[in-house]
Amino acid sequence: MKKLIAAALAAVMALASLPALAAPTLPVMPRDEVVGYIEKVNDYWITSNRKNLGSAFWERGAYNTGNMEAYMLTGIEAYRKYSEDWADANMWMGNRNTGDKSKWAWSYTGDENSTGALFGDWQTCFQTYIDLYNFDVYKDEHKIARALDVMGYEITRGNDDFWWWADGLYMAMPVLAKLYLVTGDKQYLDSLYKFFNYAAELMYDGEEGIPTEGEAYTSSAKLSDGAKPADPSDFKHLFFRDAGYVFPRNPLPGELANTKNFWARGNGWVFASLAKILQDTPDNWEHRPLFLKIYKDFAAAIRDCQKVDDEGRGFWTQSMLAHSYSCSDDNPQGYETSGTAFFTYGFLWGINSGILPEDEYIDCALRGWKYLTEVAIQDSGRVGYVQWVGGEAGRAAVKDNTQDFAVGATLLAGCEMARYSGGMTGDFYPYLQKRTVATVSLKIGSPYSFANNKVSALEAAPVVENGRTLVPVRAVAEALGAEVGWEQETGAVTLSRNGRSVVMTVGSVDYTVNGEAKTMETAPAVVNGRTLVPLRAASEALGKVVYWNDDKQIVSIGQKENLFYPCEEGMLNMLDGILTTGEIPVWTSVEKDFLPNIPALRDPAAFSPVSAQSDVEPESFNALSMAYDKDPDTRYANNKIGSDVTFDFGEVKKFAKLGIYFWHYEDRSTKFKVEISSDGVNFTEVYDGASEQGVQVSVLDVGAEARYVRLTSGGNSTNEWFNILEIVGYGDGVTTETNLK
Repeated sequence: MKKLIAAALAAVMALASLPALAAPTLPVMPRDEVVGYIEKVNDYWITSNRKNLGSAFWERGAYNTGNMEAYMLTGIEAYRKYSEDWADANMWMGNRNTGDKSKWAWSYTGDENSTGALFGDWQTCFQTYIDLYNFDVYKDEHKIARALDVMGYEITRGNDDFWWWADGLYMAMPVLAKLYLVTGDKQYLDSLYKFFNYAAELMYDGEEGIPTEGEAYTSSAKLSDGAKPADPSDFKHLFFRDAGYVFPRNPLPGELANTKNFWARGNGWVFASLAKILQDTPDNWEHRPLFLKIYKDFAAAIRDCQKVDDEGRGFWTQSMLAHSYSCSDDNPQGYETSGTAFFTYGFLWGINSGILPEDEYIDCALRGWKYLTEVAIQDSGRVGYVQWVGGEAGRAAVKDNTQDFAVGATLLAGCEMARYSGGMTGDFYPYLQKRTVATVSLKIGSPYSFANNKVSALEAAPVVENGRTLVPVRAVAEALGAEVGWEQETGAVTLSRNGRSVVMTVGSVDYTVNGEAKTMETAPAVVNGRTLVPLRAASEALGKVVYWNDDKQIVSIGQKENLFYPCEEGMLNMLDGILTTGEIPVWTSVEKDFLPNIPALRDPAAFSPVSAQSDVEPESFNALSMAYDKDPDTRYANNKIGSDVTFDFGEVKKFAKLGIYFWHYEDRSTKFKVEISSDGVNFTEVYDGASEQGVQVSVLDVGAEARYVRLTSGGNSTNEWFNILEIVGYGDGVTTETNLK
């Protein structure tokens, strides 16, 4: 692609053989504490946005990539459901234009009905849609239909210039890798390389990027007017935001004009996207060494740009080479969270996967996590110091500014930190599902296979003969989408997949691949009436890579020679359990309601009615049930003074106190009377008065047993309306203080 590449790739392969040394000099946060931060951040975000699922545009799409990672690490079903609800709300689409595809474009547009279906910001959502599709045991093709339609058209269009800005690599590049795993269609991988090559030649300041003097482009990329060719003596191994920022275009102001203008979040998008596609692309892909080379060069450059404050917290300022830029009196350090979170994620993933030497990068990653937990993540779970939406380094971030994409990046970083800190423990079966997409796993001597989230019974278990592993051909082939042909008379077995045809014969070591004659070390055999073929030959026939674990006697045919990272022994044990018992693990789902944290309504002694009735028909959109649905954002309302509402708590209970959350408590007081009864006939008055303006939940003493509570409306200090957001009773042990006398 460029001069020096061959030597550089050779250096990468040499580096890959060097052992990593575990040498963190900073404290490593315990895994449980890390998971606590993940839940705090995600619970706060979902609670704040549970009624605002958001559009399928890039901001919310990027958040959901982090949310899905949190689900896979924790197994918390409520996280998955939030993304599923978001996908449903957006009809499993990004851009919604279904018109003439020849008019589809990839220039910027935020209009979901425009012709911008090929613009990457509308494709970020497909990452989550595909993950959700992969989690299903019984596949719902509707979930990925739009992704296949849009991306399938894009890869056949002939252009290479779809990813013309740094962010676009995160938005769209992982989609192509995921669709390859779903379909097995190598066009997705070929296009991923072609589109990335264009992006690199357009804006990457490295050997594989913007050409130097006298060298030609291999893509349709070109220099913008005023930009200079790359200088081999001054490669920074960072990405410009787009062609309009290639040095010396769009210079930083004043004395910084001669400093190359590299935007942290833009580089964060790219670094995270490389980590994502290296997870999903096959180890035997011909372009994988190139991506590994850029990822490693990139990592070294990013590490050297980290700034560390006096407390040892590491972060990246908005302008990566100009730390004095984007500072303010309120933010003199130049703290910025979105770029820092993406970089921290990329480093920790690289260390966990064994690609980045631990001794060289772990302190940088731990300093980044220290910044996230001590500066960015506030006590409430809000992620602050996020640069506003924009395309370059700009005004300093402020403490309270948050953005959905930065929350997603923080979740990504937290999940990798948890893996580094304590490995894969607990309820992480969803992550095993993700790792084994387009993979079939077997265990020597076991009658079970695991593929596509399903355990299947084998008619013949894999065996080892003469030191070679033989696997049941039909079970493996069909699990990976290949067709199997069998000729009884000749004993010939044919495997066909994506234009690749392999013919093997029982008892013969000779076979053909697309007509080319080859030889294997062990011949296919018939065992208990079933055909078993050599593992290596089967994987070659299917274009797959083999993972083998000698200790567990597990073999997986898929994309990776190392299916599990060193920190993921728990996942190996889980897979072993599945293949040994034939049963999918059961995990305990953590219940989360994501309701606003109003202590009076969350008192452990609080209990709610089970039904209610009123002598006034309420508004249809403010139903009576909304006063006891445990959702303080919904309300019951009527505008008749003197109306009665009777709440049934299901059985006679000890009422120490009663709490009522009135709407507009900040600027109104509500007049009401309270009566209680055990039989629903005989009522005793316990209160007649008004709530106190400014008191969120009105709490009064009861001190009696009752089943029914009747409220009589007296209007409020502003008008005749009677609005109840929530009503609860309190039993013994109540901690909420009385505020009405």
